[in-house]
Amino acid sequence: MVTVILDMADNGVIKTLEDDSINGAGEPFVSKFLYTFEDDKDFKNRIKFLKEICLDIGLQLGSDLDPKKIDIKVINKKEKVKELEEMSKGEVKLLIDGAERILEKYKKHYSKL
Repeated sequence: MVTVILDMADNGVIKTLEDDSINGAGEPFVSKFLYTFEDDKDFKNRIKFLKEICLDIGLQLGSDLDPKKIDIKVINKKEKVKELEEMSKGEVKLLIDGAERILEKYKKHYSKL
């Protein structure tokens, strides 16, 4: 039986794999790996950690040929929406114009009901 043990480290996680009968030969096997997250600005170590944990516990993520697939990836955060106080006069005017067009659309639809 394979046992996966996760221990917290100061700079990441230590993963220990213990197999009491590697390849069915009855020989014990122990493997330790340190995943460091300190200087992991692009999240490569975190993604590697998650993918390897899934592999170790036998969790199938799917493939490109499957109808559904779990994809572990990093996406860039969208920029924060500006507060009204931070907008220029032109930006506020564009928002007002857009809101007026939407309001007209709803008024036309409402009058048809």
